[in-house]
Amino acid sequence: MGPILRLYEEWLTARGRYLLWTTAALGLVGADTRRTRVFVLFAGGAALLAAAALVALLRRPRVRLEGALPERATATVPVAVQVRASGTNGGGAADLRLSFPRPLRWATSVTVSPREVLLDVPEGGSAAAAAELCASRRGRYVLPGPTLRATDPLGLVAGRGPALPDRTLLVYPRFFGLEELTIPLGRRYQPGGIPLSSSTGDAIEFVGTREYREGDPVRNIHFRSWARRGEPVVKEYQEEYFCRIAVVLDTFLPAESGPADVGAFEAAISVLASVADHFSRSEYVVDILAAGPDVYEVSAGRSLAYLENILDVLACLEPCHDPPFATIGPTLFERLAQITSVVAVLQDWDPPRREFLRRVRVQGAAVRAVIVRDGATTLPWQAEAEEIGEVSVMTPGDVERALAAGPVPGSSRPRGKIPG
Repeated sequence: MGPILRLYEEWLTARGRYLLWTTAALGLVGADTRRTRVFVLFAGGAALLAAAALVALLRRPRVRLEGALPERATATVPVAVQVRASGTNGGGAADLRLSFPRPLRWATSVTVSPREVLLDVPEGGSAAAAAELCASRRGRYVLPGPTLRATDPLGLVAGRGPALPDRTLLVYPRFFGLEELTIPLGRRYQPGGIPLSSSTGDAIEFVGTREYREGDPVRNIHFRSWARRGEPVVKEYQEEYFCRIAVVLDTFLPAESGPADVGAFEAAISVLASVADHFSRSEYVVDILAAGPDVYEVSAGRSLAYLENILDVLACLEPCHDPPFATIGPTLFERLAQITSVVAVLQDWDPPRREFLRRVRVQGAAVRAVIVRDGATTLPWQAEAEEIGEVSVMTPGDVERALAAGPVPGSSRPRGKIPG
């Protein structure tokens, strides 16, 4: 948004903007001063605006503004904003205009209703205002703080006044609640064991003692046995085995992509967010891998991270205009010795994607693939499914219907299902 438009929206009230355009129209009609005297009306309107601006700039209300803009939201879900204005030192002010400026980027994607509120703060008292903020698309927005400006008695021009600080808003992708997700599971030994996860599930169990060996941690010494035997003794625990799942997101989007491609990309992100939400309530350790300009990696599950950490990454994720498997592959293949299952959210089925999943399968991890695409895939996937693993297809329309379904019991999230 340009500085002129910002000045126009923040310093003129709705009434002032109407007078400005009326004055401009009168100026055009009365340009020929020899044939009409409409210029007199133009001069009157311009003088009124100038006088209102002078009065508004000279007034500075003795009030303070309290409140905060939200830090997180979900696309298309309204968020309430509460703001309160209070008089300072027993003061107050009338004819105040509270406004919510548009963000500098994607200004049309964020709406605030109402965008302007007129307030009167009594002496020594306060006045509250409520608004509703809604973002139509996921992303990272820098929201300018709302401002409380003094206006002239006619309410045409807003002058100076307090403002709240700017706030970064992360808008999450929409996602639905999965009641179940069928995936092939296994169990593998995890180096580091329980220190890398919470004690939920396969907790470390004390199984006995043995003689001290060089390099054993001092904290594992069993002092009672040492005192009884006269030589160092350490406690021994069972090794840690549990399920570790990698969820891979295909972020490829051609540089010259149409609305259908963008819609499929956003639908794939919603599917991955739904899968991540499902696993966040399980005992599995989950690695989320997504390739944008860089490889984004988040480990979640078993109290390693909350769902918010994953959604924070997905809110800011940009598409990759080069096939991402060259960057995701090395990161994933390095840890396949610990990964038991791989859930891949793809946007097509073609040789690079097929070979990527074949390599994952050959190295011992079970595979579950979800293709999100509007239309036929480049290659038929049905013949490959038995060799690689379970494969299912969803269209952006299927995802949208899942997002519009009724809520999961005990939750406000819509109820959805992935075929398979």
